[in-house]
Formats: sequence, C-alpha cells, structure tokens
Amino acid sequence: MKTRLSKTRHWSLVIGHSALLAALFLLGNLCAQASQPPTIVLVGGEEEYDSTNTLPAFARFLETDGSFKCVFLARRATNDIPGVEALARADLLILFTRRNTLPPAQLQQFKDYFESGRPVIGLRTASHAFQNWLEFDHLVLGGNYQGHHGNALIATAYVNPEAGTHPILKGVATNFITGGSLYRNAPLGSNTTVLLFGEVPGKPAEPLAWTHSYRGGRVFYTSLGHPKDFEEPAFHRMLHNAVLWALGQPGSSGEKPAGPVLAPRRISVDEFDRLRQQPNQTILDVRTPREFTAGHVPGATNINVLDSEFEARAGALDKAKPCLVYCARGGRSAMAAQKLHSLGFREVLDFGGGWNAWAAAGKPAEK
Repeated sequence: MKTRLSKTRHWSLVIGHSALLAALFLLGNLCAQASQPPTIVLVGGEEEYDSTNTLPAFARFLETDGSFKCVFLARRATNDIPGVEALARADLLILFTRRNTLPPAQLQQFKDYFESGRPVIGLRTASHAFQNWLEFDHLVLGGNYQGHHGNALIATAYVNPEAGTHPILKGVATNFITGGSLYRNAPLGSNTTVLLFGEVPGKPAEPLAWTHSYRGGRVFYTSLGHPKDFEEPAFHRMLHNAVLWALGQPGSSGEKPAGPVLAPRRISVDEFDRLRQQPNQTILDVRTPREFTAGHVPGATNINVLDSEFEARAGALDKAKPCLVYCARGGRSAMAAQKLHSLGFREVLDFGGGWNAWAAAGKPAEK
C-alpha cells in the first residue's frame, strides 16, 4: 500500500510540476507578445499625392523610438497591391490609395481585416480606394465622397468647437491652411463625430476629419493628405494622435516632433542661399576635411559622410532644426540626406548643386 501511495504521490507531483511549467511557459509567451510593439500596415499608391513617399516617411517617424513596427505596401498597379497578406497580422491599417480594382483574393484580404473590427485610418483618396467596392467609403469610413472643389481654391481647416477636447485634436492648431483641393463630403451619417471642418471662399463648410466605428473598431478619416499637408505641423500632430487613439494608447504627450515628415527635398542655389541666412538652422558640409578647408559655405559644419562615425557625429546635432546639407556636386549629399532623415531630423534640405554650383554662382565662401 505504501508503495502504491508513493507512486501516486510521485505522479501527482510530476503532473503538478508539468502543469506549472506549462502555465509559466504560457505566461512567458503572453508577456513576450504584450511587449511587442503594435504592427501598423500602411498602404499607399495613387497618381496625385506622392503617398509612396509621404507614408514611408511617416512610418519611419513612428518607428523612431521603437513604439511601433511599420510595414509599407506600395501599389504596383490599380489591380495589384503586393504583400496584402501582412494585413492578417496588422494591429492598425493606414490606407492612402485610389480607385483600385483589385482581384477578389486581394480585396478579400482587406474585407477580412475590416470585418475583424481592427482600427483603420483613411487619408484623402482612401474614400475611393476600391473601385470594385465603392460602398467602403460609407460603410467603413462613414464618409460621403462627392468630388472636390477647384484646385485653385485655398481651403482653411478649423476645429469643430463641439469636439475640441477629443484626444485626436490634442495640440492641433485651431485653424490652418491646407494643401490641395477641398473634398465635398457633406452630409455625413449621424454616427460620425466631425473633428475638423474645411472651408473655401463662397462655399459651405465641409467635414474635413471625423471618427467612425466599424464592427466595434475605431475608424479615423481625413480628406487631408496633400504633400503640403505633411509639411503642416497641425496635420502631422493630428495624424500621430489618430494613431495613438486608434490603438487605444495614451494621448500624445508631445515627445515626438510635430514638424515635417517628408523625405529629404532638393533645393536650388538661390533657395539654399536664402535658407542659410535664416536663424535656427544647421549648414552641414559632408565633404572631406581637405575639401572643406579649401573653401566652404560660411557657417558650415563639416562631417564627412564617408567617415565611419558620420551617424554618431551627425546624430549629436539638433534634429529639430532644418538641416541644409551639401557636398561637391550632389552625390554624397543625397546619401547624407537619407542618413540624416533616418536619424530623425525633422527637415533635411539637400543642396543638389553642391559646392561647385555655389562657387560658380559667385556666392560667399570661407576658408
């Protein structure tokens, strides 16, 4: 009897120990999953608004402190968006594409995502993203796209006073000038909350940004998204806040800069000359020290882009200031501009003509 009891007790202990290990293993997996940053899938591609540049730049901005993992999908053609299987593991979808007639399998990937009740952010042409599923605008986004006003009409955005305390509007200017034409979306359904209105001279105000819900998931849409909008701090702040709101994260605390997130922009001799004379900017010469000593733009700092310590030295500069970068003819400055952008500089301006164009134009120099 003692032997049988001993064996029973032994196997009870073994089973109990195994159950404890299994529970600890499961808890470890859950903790590991909880520590993983949310995955954001950004889908871009249209003919008018350069979303294949602005969205990847915004994705890099979101990833700067490790808060998010971003996957960018670029439309290859109006009937092909490669990589849509990434939607299956997405925590948030940011959509900025236009009039796609997708094959059934690809369109179903999107529909499966929306039906799952996960959050969605739509930008500008997202209201007519699917030509073979036009109901998407009203059904998922809560919109009512009916074309737009003339491109020559300058639109002003202003905060809806009744929604001024919404977390998406935290830190957003009460009014600002927008880029691109004003979309006509009025009237919206009663189950939307308008955050911004837009107005052009002589026309009624139009809803410009709003929230909605689909299958229990949070939805935010704005008809903004022109490249000039991405240069507007109010738009950038609103879009960042919308990401946090959509994912149910705490409101924006302002740690990230509210400035431009566009890819580095090339500028001319005259624009470089004008900008270098403005306060609060950095002039960066990325040539070799020997080239720099032979002659350089007044006030420039020299960090050789081909030096192995370029990122470390450049990273010590003030990233909040505009950075005007140049080399001899534009090749090395383009390389440096991309590195600076990946380091988190808010605005990188690449003087493509370089020192050779500067000298040929008779501009001032130091030695």
